[in-house]
Amino acid sequence: MISVELLIIAGIGMVLGLLGPFGTYPMPLALRLSYWVGFTVAGYLIFRPITHAARWLQEMSNLPGILTLGLAVAVASLPLAFLVGYAINGMQFSGPMLGELFGILYLQCAGIGFAVTALMQQIFPRDGIPSGVHTGAVKSAPTGNEILSSPQEHAPVATEQRVRLLERLPPGFPSEILALSVEDHYVRVHADRRSEMLLMRLGDAIAEMDGIDGTQVHRSWWVATASVAHAIRRERNWRLVLKNGLEVPVARSQVAKLRKMGWIR
Repeated sequence: MISVELLIIAGIGMVLGLLGPFGTYPMPLALRLSYWVGFTVAGYLIFRPITHAARWLQEMSNLPGILTLGLAVAVASLPLAFLVGYAINGMQFSGPMLGELFGILYLQCAGIGFAVTALMQQIFPRDGIPSGVHTGAVKSAPTGNEILSSPQEHAPVATEQRVRLLERLPPGFPSEILALSVEDHYVRVHADRRSEMLLMRLGDAIAEMDGIDGTQVHRSWWVATASVAHAIRRERNWRLVLKNGLEVPVARSQVAKLRKMGWIR
């Protein structure tokens, strides 16, 4: 998917090159297009890992998405503004763009960076995550600092019901789906000892579960009720352990709901 993102970013650079904002319109067309495409791609390479880190921060802290996005843009715009100023100054560290005009250049980079980042999140939605570093399932045995908790009696999964999501999966995929998780622009479908990736939104995948009992426990995870073996707590963080051994992170905002459901005690 990175190649698709780069293609879109290059297209945004072409549009900016044609418009020539921030005093670049007098430049020759070819130079102006090269300027904007080059710096939008450079900005993408700087912004992408930093916005992924912001998604991780939001997942771990439950901070508002707009706050973590703004923080990511503020941080990423600094090296981008320095790179642009260095180029405009003729590949020299001395000059107005890295001196008295650097503040204006930084604000311009931040404005464009925020707009492009917000647009990319609309094009590639991640169900509210700023998508970042995936806090996926990890197998591990309980240790002494974990508090074990057993969920309520679970209703059996209606394995006789052919859920629509299975029609997207390869033949022979197990009929009992345990969980769904987000990985970048994909949804990973988890079954016992097998998983597959689908290019779709988590919300759309949940809608195709056709009434199978379950709930979304994290911005990146949906879990079937019958798949939960027990819950564990490490310090302030809860995780669900599925019957195939996978551990699923629980968002702090979902703990109260899962406690009412009997999944966490």
